[in-house]
Amino acid sequence: MRVRFLLEWCAVLAITLAIAAMLGTGRTTVRADNIVYDFLVGLSAPPVSDRILLVAIDDASMATLGRWPWSRDIHARLLDQLARAQPAAVAYDVLFTEPGTAEEDRHFAQSIERLGNVSLPVLFETPGTDGRVVDAVLPVPAFAQSARNLGQVALIPDEGGVARSVPLTFSASGREWVHLMEHAYRTALGHPSPVFQRLADRNETFATIPFQPGTGAFRTASFSSVLAGEVPSDFIEDRIVLVGATAAGLGDRFRVPNTTGALSSGVELQANLLNSLLADRAIDVPGNRIRTMAAVLPAFFLLVSFWWLRPSGAFSAWIATLVLALAIPAALLVTADIWIPPTPALAGLVVAYPLWSWRRLQTVDRAIAKELDALSKEETPLGSDMSEESYLDPIGGQTARLQSAISEMRDLRRLVSDTIDSVVDPILVTDNAGQTVLANRAARSLLAAPGDDNPLRAWLGELEGNANPDDEDLVELRLGNGKTYTRRHFPLRNHSGEQRGWILQLADISEIRRAQRERDEMLEFLSHDMRSPQSSIIMLLEKHQAAIEDKALVERIQSLARKTLRLSDDFVQMARFSAVSFDPEEVELCDLLMEAADELWPFASSRNVKVEIDRSAHDLFIEAERDSLSRAFVNLLHNAIKFSPESGLVRCSVKREGDRIECSIEDDGPGMPAARRDAPFARFGKRLGRNGGGGLSAGLGLAYVAAAIEHHNGTIAYEARQPHGTRVTMTFSAID
Repeated sequence: MRVRFLLEWCAVLAITLAIAAMLGTGRTTVRADNIVYDFLVGLSAPPVSDRILLVAIDDASMATLGRWPWSRDIHARLLDQLARAQPAAVAYDVLFTEPGTAEEDRHFAQSIERLGNVSLPVLFETPGTDGRVVDAVLPVPAFAQSARNLGQVALIPDEGGVARSVPLTFSASGREWVHLMEHAYRTALGHPSPVFQRLADRNETFATIPFQPGTGAFRTASFSSVLAGEVPSDFIEDRIVLVGATAAGLGDRFRVPNTTGALSSGVELQANLLNSLLADRAIDVPGNRIRTMAAVLPAFFLLVSFWWLRPSGAFSAWIATLVLALAIPAALLVTADIWIPPTPALAGLVVAYPLWSWRRLQTVDRAIAKELDALSKEETPLGSDMSEESYLDPIGGQTARLQSAISEMRDLRRLVSDTIDSVVDPILVTDNAGQTVLANRAARSLLAAPGDDNPLRAWLGELEGNANPDDEDLVELRLGNGKTYTRRHFPLRNHSGEQRGWILQLADISEIRRAQRERDEMLEFLSHDMRSPQSSIIMLLEKHQAAIEDKALVERIQSLARKTLRLSDDFVQMARFSAVSFDPEEVELCDLLMEAADELWPFASSRNVKVEIDRSAHDLFIEAERDSLSRAFVNLLHNAIKFSPESGLVRCSVKREGDRIECSIEDDGPGMPAARRDAPFARFGKRLGRNGGGGLSAGLGLAYVAAAIEHHNGTIAYEARQPHGTRVTMTFSAID
């Protein structure tokens, strides 16, 4: 699931960033970006400079001075009026490419020269001559020689016909022409404008102008009023005067970005450019690399946020990112004169969220359907009813199935809770760290006992420090009320088999411990109180046997007393096998068998029976408790000697078979009756002597032997030999 999530996320990211990058480097979204730009650029416009004065050839001037074109004397008289007020610079945005009368042209040229700071425009004609794209048409030579500077006023609107940028330099007729407003700036201030210098450093020519939000923002005086001397000199003094046409039908009108939508005259457009130069403000449009980064980063960060956000949070993040993708370019334009088109980033965001939402919805729907189908096929104690109901859309049916599954899970959780609570023994469920996450009623009752020294609480505290109950030494818990519990633990696994914690059951073993105490008391009684009378009987007989005439009776009583002692010892030892742990030492098996034979040598000699031990194999070691295993060998050899015929032979052998050591004891006695061969080592069996069919004793002797061998993790087997005799075979684990 995680891998699929990552792959789909990478695919959506790649598609989104590719679209945003393509739009960021191309011009597909220029129109949409220009709409946003035109709305905002007025907010970025610098304050109108007080040094700019427009002398407008307006409708009032046309009415006063007559139809256009005016004589050159009128223009000369205007310059003479301006000279009296001493402006800082004059940019005369009127084309004087055609000569007039010689006298008028001479007067006008003299006025230009007297003023000394007049810049005149150059006309560009397309197509040019001699294969040139553009020809520069200069003013009348006399005017060109008298003017301070000749500058271009080229304007290249964008594809929407809107003039947003102006070239500060333009190549024509083999010469680089500087803009008329740059010349006016240099004439007034004595140096190139910083805007011009920055563009030159970057090898750029176009300056993007932060236009005023509407027309009529600049200080303006009517041409006729200035000519008539009606404008005070201090209104003109030290100002940069722009002379140009604003009258209707006179000169071109241009579409510029402003909020009013009004067309701008050429002289007002030049005033906006000059105002930007004076304020050292021009809109900076970054290159393709920065625009591409600005286009892809919002979508990238949005998709990264989807890793952590839920659907509602993802939608909020999408809206916030849309707002930021529009607000940040707007803020950069207004505060820093940097224009980064927002539409590519917005387009990337518009693609990213629906595409990702669709993929996640499809993935979630598929995953839910898969899990619900699998869950519906599983058998549950309460049955299953997750059939998809009829809904108008699949999502509604899927939601109904999910609600049904959740309801079943709640019922199943209640079933588990009630079942656990109904168990009498305390049950606790812990996580892998040992923290208790669930407890049934009995466990809660024990945990609720007051006091910080609650044994159960202390025991659980030890479990928290050891997450694996298998490593816990404390296996029993004794409470103050006399109850004793032992712990049973089972791994708690999820549906995939991974362990999530432990199920701990505290089994009440109080009755078992009471029975064990009673058993110990009984063993104590058998090992002491029952042995003492038998020992006393033997001692009394040995002490007073001279006074008793019937010697056979004395021997009979002594034999029965010793047998009672052996039975008592066997029973006590058998009982202790289940009560004590195995505490072995390394024992050489042949030596142990020899010791048992030596112990029975007087008894064997009295019956003229020989015990033969095959010592061909030696150094055969096992882990054994010497006393208990030696007693088992004595019991077996005693039986073999007892039931062997007079002058008989008991054969013993020890050999190694792989990682096992086999020990066998054989005799030539009558063997055990067929009725006893199915359970030759059963406890408390009826003693079968020679008169009863002959063979082994079926009392506690052989039962003790079997218990002792089992205590040593060995095996024992009985085999009747033909035509008569008995073989008992024992196997043990060898140690090297």
